[in-house]
Amino acid sequence: MKLNIQTVNFSMRSPLSAYIQKRINKFSTYYNRIIGVDLYLILDNQSDQQNKRVEVRVQIPGDDIIVTKQSDTFEKAIDLVASAAERSLVRRKEKTRMV
Repeated sequence: MKLNIQTVNFSMRSPLSAYIQKRINKFSTYYNRIIGVDLYLILDNQSDQQNKRVEVRVQIPGDDIIVTKQSDTFEKAIDLVASAAERSLVRRKEKTRMV
């Protein structure tokens, strides 16, 4: 699985990168045919509290899974995105088993 991380309007520190790697690598336990993951960390308007947005695109055979969440910290937003993507991967895996 290839992980591509892009940041918008800020530069990412090493601990955040390690946290992302740890959290995203868990995707392979839910669905083993993942081609790659694109993760976008976006810092929106500076005056708003909920200004950190995370978008993830999980590339799998067929349709890709795209999830976007917003929070006051990137860690919380990453957790929200990862849990939503994990649920979608489990649903996709159950669907392919039935066919």
